[in-house]
Amino acid sequence: MLPLLLISTVPAFTLLLIAPATKPCAKLARELGLLALLLATELLRHATAAGSRFLGRDRGARTTMPAPPPPSWPKPPPAALAAVTAGEAAEVTTTPAAADAAALPLLDLPELALDRVLEELSPASLAAMACVCAALRGRCSADALWERHLRAKWGRVLGAAARKEWEAELGARAARACAPRPARRRGWADSLACAWPFSWIAGRWLNKGDFSAAVAAEPAPATVNAPVTAPPADTVAAWYRALECGEFWFPAQVYNREQDGHVGFVLSCYDAHLRYDRRTDTFTARYPPHGRKPAKEEDGVQWSRLRSPPVGTPAHDLHASDCLEALRPGDHFEIQWRKNKDFPYGWWYGVVGHQASWNAHEHLCRCHEDDTIVLEFQHYAPGSRWRQTTVSRKDHRETGDETDGFYGGIRKLQTKDEISTWRRFWPADVLN
Repeated sequence: MLPLLLISTVPAFTLLLIAPATKPCAKLARELGLLALLLATELLRHATAAGSRFLGRDRGARTTMPAPPPPSWPKPPPAALAAVTAGEAAEVTTTPAAADAAALPLLDLPELALDRVLEELSPASLAAMACVCAALRGRCSADALWERHLRAKWGRVLGAAARKEWEAELGARAARACAPRPARRRGWADSLACAWPFSWIAGRWLNKGDFSAAVAAEPAPATVNAPVTAPPADTVAAWYRALECGEFWFPAQVYNREQDGHVGFVLSCYDAHLRYDRRTDTFTARYPPHGRKPAKEEDGVQWSRLRSPPVGTPAHDLHASDCLEALRPGDHFEIQWRKNKDFPYGWWYGVVGHQASWNAHEHLCRCHEDDTIVLEFQHYAPGSRWRQTTVSRKDHRETGDETDGFYGGIRKLQTKDEISTWRRFWPADVLN
């Protein structure tokens, strides 16, 4: 029967080769040829499987020796537990024997002791431990564990705006996942495959795309250095992974933007979206457009130049100043400034100065009683038009012009850490 079956496919295959150039005839010939080849392949597979089953039954009738029992793995010694509790998750392999040896004794620990062990693991070890078994996967994906790692590494640069954007990203992903997919157009061969006696082909013909997608989504073989599956999308572990892998651009602020070649941004801090690069342990900063200029990117931004936004005011909005009555000479502050009204605000560092009428005796100073506040930017030389400006204590709004720029809201620096951070970027030479 097999030679006859193969001979029957020759006319269809010949038709596939010599099909005319016109589109309808060529398409029909191709589909007939492919269908004939598929039919021959499937019949050959079924014939081979039937022969194998027949031979297997025949051999089974002649063979009386029982099959050997499956090997049993020995129970792991107590030393295996010590290796795991020491936090060396990289030593755990993913073979069935090693998984049983490592996971089962660990899961025998009391709840509090097991949580304490997992708290000692590094992020990489915690992700590797989640691959050992289903029970540890759930425990190692707990938000409480990953919140500690998130605060330790990312807490200084992530603010409320970053968390809000991550939640929006999760919502967008869920919406895309629920969106209906366009229906695939059925061809002539698809319709024929649904009819008997060709209906047994349908599972392999019609579901080919879905099967390929399922294979692509299947987790890779388990390894020690990388988790086999990503954590659930709505967990802190997933957020940590997205940050580490550079899959999520988060909002933050960058000191001295364009540090490599633009002296005009010295002692300033601008809003940007940042992406992490694990290879260099640096960031790429994407600044918003300035006027008609497109967005600009800066590579190689160090951790020391980043901070989370101290206030929730957007970069194009005026910050409401709530510290004007409390400002005294010598106080450190940040003030919004922009070149023109098409630009976003940046924050600039300065110190409150004395009025010109002050007579150099500190105990006689009454500058805090004046309605005008003197703001000094001492990294500029005396006499520079950028050295000093004044604002109203009683009714301060955006002030300035297209020549000197526009000064916006003021924020008083409250801690020594904020002040020392600004002072680290003090220029080596006085600016003009």
